[in-house]
Amino acid sequence: MVKPGLFRSIFGRVTISALLVSLLSTLALFLVVQKIVDDDGRAMLAREVDTDLAGLADIYVSSGDAELRARIADRLAMNREDGEPSWYLLTDPAGHRLAGNMDSWPVIASEVSEARYVTLPNGARIFARATQLANGARLLVGRSDQRGQALLGRLATAFAVAGAGIALLSLVAGHFAARRLRARVETVNAVFAAVRAGRIAARAPGAGSNDELAELAANTNEMLDQVERLVEAQRAVSDQTAHEIRTPLMHLDTRILKAMEGTRDADLLRTLDQSRAEIRGVVRLLDSLLDIAGTQAMRGDPRGLAEVNLSDIAESLADLYGASAEDLGIGFHARITPHVGCRADPMQMTRLMSNLLDNAFKYVPSGGSVVLELGPGPRIVVEDNGPGIPCGDRQRIFERYVRLDGARGGGHGLGLSLARAIAERHELSLHVEDAAPGARFVLQPEDRDV
Repeated sequence: MVKPGLFRSIFGRVTISALLVSLLSTLALFLVVQKIVDDDGRAMLAREVDTDLAGLADIYVSSGDAELRARIADRLAMNREDGEPSWYLLTDPAGHRLAGNMDSWPVIASEVSEARYVTLPNGARIFARATQLANGARLLVGRSDQRGQALLGRLATAFAVAGAGIALLSLVAGHFAARRLRARVETVNAVFAAVRAGRIAARAPGAGSNDELAELAANTNEMLDQVERLVEAQRAVSDQTAHEIRTPLMHLDTRILKAMEGTRDADLLRTLDQSRAEIRGVVRLLDSLLDIAGTQAMRGDPRGLAEVNLSDIAESLADLYGASAEDLGIGFHARITPHVGCRADPMQMTRLMSNLLDNAFKYVPSGGSVVLELGPGPRIVVEDNGPGIPCGDRQRIFERYVRLDGARGGGHGLGLSLARAIAERHELSLHVEDAAPGARFVLQPEDRDV
């Protein structure tokens, strides 16, 4: 099974979510701190400006215009302890500058004593308040915001560094936490894969802990215990049923045989012989069904498997089917690589190859040919030049009781079903291809990448 990518994996999404939460939390905290610092800086500048402006307005009221200009000049000549420049502008009613270090009146309303941040022509930002004097003159007092801007710059740098560190720690912590969770989930998935492969005894580890994944493992094991009990019960019922059916059928066959020995009636003998043939057919059908069920139940079970020389088995079958091919007028060719082996059940592998050969001989007309190939892998190919198999039937023929038209001889349509069951038990894949003309059955190891 293909593993999901980063954005499709729940663990990848959890890691990315943790990273985004840490980044957004850091950004939100920075915005809050920035707002607080900005508001405090504005309030401090407003107190300084208002105090200075009130003092200058009192000087204007008590001492007049000339004294006000002198005091503005004194303030401009004085160096502030914090090094922040101050800004002043006194204009007459016509807007001409009378005093101060500003060249023009900024966008600020003196009629309502407006206080706000204004930007100077050189790009500097100051906080200023303007007021209207008695004779129509206007006075503006401002303070530079350099300290506040510098503080905000340092805060932005600090939060950027801290945010990067927090994001990295969140990413690392989320990655390791997600990897640990993924490892635990993958153990449960591996158990399901093992059970699907036939290892019904597989169980999920970690069921003794006290978290949600441990509960999942415990529930998985309980479910698999129940499945195993049901499988064993079904197998016991199948075996018992087969025994109960086979035994009376064999007794019936024996009684028919005795009846045939005690009569000379040709018609009766023919009827009894047909009855015996039908009984043997039912027994063979029952045996085939039990073989298929038993083989499917043993999928993934290593018991009974050993290192087998498939080349020897194929050579023996080639000799056997070569003689039959001559009697049927069919060409038979075997191309067998020596010493090809695998871990398998020798009887089942013999059954598998013989079922494929039987199927090929059923559909090849006299004068046709059948080829048996065995190569490393192992890779087994049985090919014929008969009528072939329609594309729509190439999966259906492996189902039980499916028989295509044109087959030579009888059968119940179970041979290919048993062949695929044996292949799956040995972790091999069996499929059919178009041989143009004819059909090509290919047996090879399963593709583990899918």
